[in-house]
Amino acid sequence: GLKTGGGSSGGSGNTFHYTFHGDPHATFASFFGGSNPFDIFFASSRSRVFNGFDQEDMDIDDDDDPFSAFGRFGFNGINGVHRRHQESLHTRRKVQDPPVIHELKVSLEEIYHGSTKRMKITRRRLNADGRTMRTEDKILNIVIKRGWKEGTKITFPKEGDATPDNIPADIVFILKDKPHAHFKRDGTNVVYTANISLKE
Repeated sequence: GLKTGGGSSGGSGNTFHYTFHGDPHATFASFFGGSNPFDIFFASSRSRVFNGFDQEDMDIDDDDDPFSAFGRFGFNGINGVHRRHQESLHTRRKVQDPPVIHELKVSLEEIYHGSTKRMKITRRRLNADGRTMRTEDKILNIVIKRGWKEGTKITFPKEGDATPDNIPADIVFILKDKPHAHFKRDGTNVVYTANISLKE
């Protein structure tokens, strides 16, 4: 900090001597003659009008500490900025991608007896470093139970693409009946439509 300062007034050659106190409040008072620099503008009477401006239109801080506003507005130095940045990173939450939906067509025979289907998917996955990605194939085994209705959903949680910023999507298969040459499902019933003559 400053240790000495020179100045003259009217040629007298007077020298002003300054000593750093280590306290910003004391330093401020040494230069400005008091702890609140606004006292010279706003007297204790707090008149309502100053230089033609109504005080109600002004944002006036009545705090006696001229440095306290910095703390209130977040000026806590480099450490404070760094701390807030770290907090924002920790509070940033990953969001899961929407489900990836596929239609899975099944025959009446597969529904009647039950069956297993193998579906191959290609997806992106994270490497061990948590940043780079790779593409890989995976076989999903879908066990179709006997009597499942059309519209039944089979979900494989978090088997979708993975990135550093997301939660992988669920892979969802929805059963869809294949058309049959003779029969049609109606809920839990199987309907057969036959054309017969009057004689029959």
